[in-house]
Amino acid sequence: MKVRAPVVAALAAALPLAVLTGGAAPASAGAGGRSAVRTSLPARRTRCNRVAHSPFAYHYPIRPFRRQHPIRGNFGDPRTLANEAFGTDTPRSPGSFTFHNGIDISAPTGTRVYAVVSGYARIGYGDEVIVVSTDDRVFQYFHIRPRIEPGQFVTAGRTVLGRVLPEWHHVHLTEIDGFRAHNPVDPGHLEPYADHTVPVVTELQFRDVDGEDIDPEKLRGRVVIVANAKDIPPVPVPGEWFGFPVTPAMVSWSLRNADGKVVVPLTTVADFRHTEPSNRHFWDVYAAGTYQNFPVFAHHFFFHHSGRYLFDLTPTPLDTSHLANGTYVVTAVAGDVCGNRGSLSEPITIANG
Repeated sequence: MKVRAPVVAALAAALPLAVLTGGAAPASAGAGGRSAVRTSLPARRTRCNRVAHSPFAYHYPIRPFRRQHPIRGNFGDPRTLANEAFGTDTPRSPGSFTFHNGIDISAPTGTRVYAVVSGYARIGYGDEVIVVSTDDRVFQYFHIRPRIEPGQFVTAGRTVLGRVLPEWHHVHLTEIDGFRAHNPVDPGHLEPYADHTVPVVTELQFRDVDGEDIDPEKLRGRVVIVANAKDIPPVPVPGEWFGFPVTPAMVSWSLRNADGKVVVPLTTVADFRHTEPSNRHFWDVYAAGTYQNFPVFAHHFFFHHSGRYLFDLTPTPLDTSHLANGTYVVTAVAGDVCGNRGSLSEPITIANG
């Protein structure tokens, strides 16, 4: 598609101000050869590692406590067990589709796992230890062999709760504040935590309401827009999980016309920076075809296969009949808890009869 000057202006208008003043990454082509602009915007100011002492702060459950450790699973990551053929999962698929309610901290088998806050401990289901803190927060530690007695008082950084079990190679940490899981890497909670990697929106997809792919140069009727987005752990994960992606903490999108006028303002569709939706909203956040790292489809474990994180930008499909025919620019933005942002802007054409 030949891109006219007004569309170029709209693409520029869709970019964050800081990008226009020098933070842009090289432009790239969209699927099918469509002109696209991808940006990468590292945070200039961040709350990460610069937080005044917080009453909610704690350190890592493995030694050394005050050193940042690799995290191979993010808060909000999809956890999928599908009974369909590979990559064909939809909201109608049988299986299990949930949000990851904690973080997975990489650790070798046998690593001692310590309490991150002081409180009273009990043994949960299977490989779980639960600690209720003195300020009534609940911390769950999974994939460890417990070494505590039910009801035992445990001390942060001193009491060994257990050791990492064979084959898991990580400890899962969940923080529950009140009745909701809270993102442990939200600034002011797990410390130290810094992140200089920038999330990436790799592609935009356009579907009809039945889930079939449609031509973005001939959009009509009700349209579903999907963003494929990912992030990379700030500390490289060793072993078999090296280089595997995690989800961004936030995804949003906007729509402008060819003159740069905002048609759909920046709208957030996923926000895991603090907490996450209930699992019944999984398919309101993620789109059909989403799956986790090392996924399971039809009872088959796909070892060493990267996850695919498809975000549904339009849980309520975009009704193009309410818009004038012509060229528009869709922009999807992915961000993390430290303020790093990446975006992808692509032109589309609405052509209702």
